[in-house]
Amino acid sequence: MKKIGLIGGTFNPIHYGHLILAEQARIGEGLSEVIFMPAKSSPYKMHCECAGEWHRYSMVSLAIESNPFFSVSDLEINGPEVSYTIDTLRSCKELLGEGSKLYFICGTDAFLGMEGWKNIDGIFMNFPLIVGSRPRYKDRARDEMIRRVREKYGADVHKVHMPKIDISSSEIKNRIRDGKSIRYLLPENVSDYIETNKLYRNL
Repeated sequence: MKKIGLIGGTFNPIHYGHLILAEQARIGEGLSEVIFMPAKSSPYKMHCECAGEWHRYSMVSLAIESNPFFSVSDLEINGPEVSYTIDTLRSCKELLGEGSKLYFICGTDAFLGMEGWKNIDGIFMNFPLIVGSRPRYKDRARDEMIRRVREKYGADVHKVHMPKIDISSSEIKNRIRDGKSIRYLLPENVSDYIETNKLYRNL
């Protein structure tokens, strides 16, 4: 059975933190493929100043083009205005068919907020999770939640080691707005795309 990972988000913009998480999950859990799923609009980031969905899709495409194990899907972008993880996971599972096992990949911060998500029992009871684990970053809270969801839902949660790299999309946008360099925070072709399309300059 093929093991497929799915990593979702606004990717506004995508950066090396996202790419490292996906690669560590792929290697750590022996995934055949990792699918990046840009959101049209996240219900948990309704006040987010986002670049257009097709700009974000294009940036993801550029960021992953050199990795043959990565792909990008427009499923959420072509779906409802607001997308929920449980609906996306179910749709992907149906599209992939019985020969694949779908894993949901997320970072520690997203994992710690998941109990407030729509139909969280449906996620924890039906889809294994891969959680990025950075050294000395919310270790106690993350491990306590892993214990709790395993007991409450029978969740299948795997931790993968992440190097301690502090990069955020918000920081990148702030640096662009302030005229500062974003070199080495995200792939050069993504940086070039942002510059060419004059994204994030007036936030």
